[in-house]
Amino acid sequence: MRYLILVLTIFSFCFAAEIKIPEYVVTSKEKIYLGDIASCKGCNPSWKRVLLAHILYPGTCIELPEGYIRARLRLGGVPLEKVKLVVPKKVKIKRTAIRLTKKDLEDIARHCIQRNNPWGKRLRILNLKAINDLLLPKGRLSYLCDLTRLPLGSFSVPIIFKVNGKIEARTWVMAKTALITPVVISSCPIRRGEIITGDKIKVIRKMMTDIPAEIFTNPKEIIGKRARINIRANRVIYRTMVEIPPLIKRGQRVKIVAESDTLRITAPGMAKEDGRLGDMIRVQNLISKKIVVGKVVDSETVKVEF
Repeated sequence: MRYLILVLTIFSFCFAAEIKIPEYVVTSKEKIYLGDIASCKGCNPSWKRVLLAHILYPGTCIELPEGYIRARLRLGGVPLEKVKLVVPKKVKIKRTAIRLTKKDLEDIARHCIQRNNPWGKRLRILNLKAINDLLLPKGRLSYLCDLTRLPLGSFSVPIIFKVNGKIEARTWVMAKTALITPVVISSCPIRRGEIITGDKIKVIRKMMTDIPAEIFTNPKEIIGKRARINIRANRVIYRTMVEIPPLIKRGQRVKIVAESDTLRITAPGMAKEDGRLGDMIRVQNLISKKIVVGKVVDSETVKVEF
């Protein structure tokens, strides 16, 4: 009996510390230290800071063989000959994660588009498509939607995710939108050279994935202009299809004006070409028969320089 007590006493003395590691561990951390997965009795506090492994990706699981764990502990300065180590043949460690599904990402993109939408209910989101689910570390989650353009047509919505203030992932969602917008069209055939009046046009609403700068959305912008080409009925009218009619027409009699601060001279003339307000056109002085160049200032007057 005394011999048995002595052996137990010696055994207890030899193993003054005990490290016990379970077979399965769940953690939210990327770097796995001994203190994160083991219970230690009588351990030196520095042993708990021995790094065992990295789990780079949230939601993944790794397996550490017993031999690998012993090697890491020895490298970390743990005197295994004096420590009772209770460890299974393999230790499984899983890093927990926040899972954002494709629908979650699409909802975030939808919110981003709506937040950057200057058209209100006129904008329609036709399609949103996230590529994959996203796994993020557990913690305080926030995101930044970095949409730098107007959300119209086909485009991607870039999203940056942060956990506890640190950027953990960047992804994007493909989007397609359209705008319900008024468009001016012809209500009847319009001949080339014809002045466009209110009864020759109408406004319809169209769903468009872009808004060409060449279309008219306000009928007031087009009334009074002249058709440059023949326009069929029910055609969208583009700016290149119309022009401002000239104030002065070729062959028209005009008044030629030349003036300074102290002198004003006028003479009858004849326009040699069409001219709109502000255009420089050639006119013939009907008295001297000379051709001069002047600026159209109204429907009857061309101003020339001395």
